[in-house]
Amino acid sequence: MKRRVITGAVLLAILIPLIMLDHQKYPIVGTLFLITGIFLSMVASYEMMNMFYTKYPSLKNYRFFIGVFNGLVVLAIHYSGSFSYSIEILLLLLIILIIMLITIFTKNSTAYDIMACITTVAYCGLMFGYVINIRYLEPFDPDDALIFLRGGRSFGYLYSIVLATDTFAYLFGIKFGKNRLAPEISPKKSVEGAIAGLIGGSIVGVLMIFLFKISNHSNPQEFIAVIITGFFLSMFLSFMVQVGDLVASKLKRTFEIKDFGTIFPGHGGVIDRFDSLIYAGAAYYIIVQVLQIILTGWGKWKI
Repeated sequence: MKRRVITGAVLLAILIPLIMLDHQKYPIVGTLFLITGIFLSMVASYEMMNMFYTKYPSLKNYRFFIGVFNGLVVLAIHYSGSFSYSIEILLLLLIILIIMLITIFTKNSTAYDIMACITTVAYCGLMFGYVINIRYLEPFDPDDALIFLRGGRSFGYLYSIVLATDTFAYLFGIKFGKNRLAPEISPKKSVEGAIAGLIGGSIVGVLMIFLFKISNHSNPQEFIAVIITGFFLSMFLSFMVQVGDLVASKLKRTFEIKDFGTIFPGHGGVIDRFDSLIYAGAAYYIIVQVLQIILTGWGKWKI
């Protein structure tokens, strides 16, 4: 427990400045965050490929170069910008073709190798890249926006929901958990804990909207609208946090591993530490992008 607390404190001490400082005012902060994200993506890629390697020995050498591909995917997402997905789509297609080509000339390789590589690229490259790019989201019209989802604020809001959901689910699950949520995947998780995590994450999410000054309401009607919208958005993200955790648990149980890695003492690997964030963050990024398209022409409702 002591190692876990120390590791968590060090992570927060590193991540909070990288998340909250304005990358436009301090460009070095944005660069360091991107470099950190690419590094974590590459480590996560190695962890996932190493997991697949436990059952598919032909993936031995794939563990190392798939991470390079995923670093390129994260970089492409960052530089392609909002609504410009052509670069990352073309890069993904190119990577898939390269993987298939390499697999053909790898001794004893199978179709499972292709599936493992593509899954890793999607999870540790594409989805992880979306999470990293939340940090760089910019609204079209900040002065006239009801909801102001600028990058650092978005990331702080999302990560608060992740922490709150995990914390409430854990504490209430230990105290009141009686009905198992998914015993075949994660025996310790309970329905009571999941509900507490969902409610706690939703409430904290609404509070963070005002704490991070994401709301730009000017009258009681807009204030109520922000609360209602923020609650349901936070609830959905809290749900995705728990889904992401269960997906990671399912993978670990299927491949009979305790942790994905050991880079974070007391926490495990990158995927162990950020599995919930990866899933919820990717969903959040897609939601924001879709809303950006739909709501741009609807007056004050701009993101």
